[in-house]
Amino acid sequence: TTRGVEQSRPMESIVKEVTTLVQEEGYKEVTLLGQNIDAYGRDMIPKRKFSDLIKTVGNIQGLKRLRFVTSHPKYMSLSVVDAVAETKTACHNFHVPFQSGSNDVLHAMGRGHTREKYLTIVERIRNRLPEASITADCIVGFPGETEEQFQETLSLMEQVKFDSVNTAAYSPRPNTPAAV
Repeated sequence: TTRGVEQSRPMESIVKEVTTLVQEEGYKEVTLLGQNIDAYGRDMIPKRKFSDLIKTVGNIQGLKRLRFVTSHPKYMSLSVVDAVAETKTACHNFHVPFQSGSNDVLHAMGRGHTREKYLTIVERIRNRLPEASITADCIVGFPGETEEQFQETLSLMEQVKFDSVNTAAYSPRPNTPAAV
């Protein structure tokens, strides 16, 4: 990959840092940040769950708002939506890039999820938190993308009714299959 191996920090380390920020330095809001935040803990022994991290950090005394980015549909567990719904400080915002509404393009991109899985995540968010904000990223003009596949992306956007979408034209990254 172009990013290197993902590595999760121990939950205790994160809790200690956030507790210090909130209780000693006066922070009111914290954002948990990761390239694929929902993959948190899958590299640990024993494995940890991102939903548990949300609940634990969200219950730190004095914290007013908890945010997180970026969710990846390949790893996003429906329990993350439940954790946000059950954690008072968790902001009801989900940034979940879909990249394309076409299963063929998603496969060519190596995204590891389908349109159907993405819509299952959106359905869970809408059912548990109807007022939640859903934002996303999308790439258009992927090599070989047809007009029909592009229309599938537009139909996904119309179906979900995102609050915001960051849209970018495809640009090759060195050492990736699409750039070859």
